[in-house]
Amino acid sequence: MVGEYFLPWDKKPEQEALSIDVAYDRTQLVQDDIATATATIKNNLRRPRILVMVDFGDSAGIRLAERRFAEYHEKSAGQKSGRLEKFSLTATQAILYFDSFAPGRHGDAEVSVAREVSDSARTFRSRVYEYYDPEVSAVARPVQVEVKQR
Repeated sequence: MVGEYFLPWDKKPEQEALSIDVAYDRTQLVQDDIATATATIKNNLRRPRILVMVDFGDSAGIRLAERRFAEYHEKSAGQKSGRLEKFSLTATQAILYFDSFAPGRHGDAEVSVAREVSDSARTFRSRVYEYYDPEVSAVARPVQVEVKQR
């Protein structure tokens, strides 16, 4: 037996073990403009979360800047919590692998986003979850990005 249900984006569970929020510095772009998206991940529990994954969603026509992930990887290398171990890019998302998040600890991963086409689109949702327990998860709502031709 399988069940599905709809939960409005604004109605998040009260006690999420992990939380994620994705914010863009701007959503009104001109073709080939670059915007910056920041994913804020937080451990809301009193114990560390180990091997935390983030699926950072994009949409057709968005190009994620790989160098920004590499910069964050280097920047977080000495951290005991929120260290980005590795990342991989696919056609529809960036997959980020964090070592752990201490209780109450949050991390901000910034990424440059370039729109290659001149249309409007909604990004895919972004999700944070534990590698060994994917049920411990949270999602960030998609973002509407408007693009005008040059």
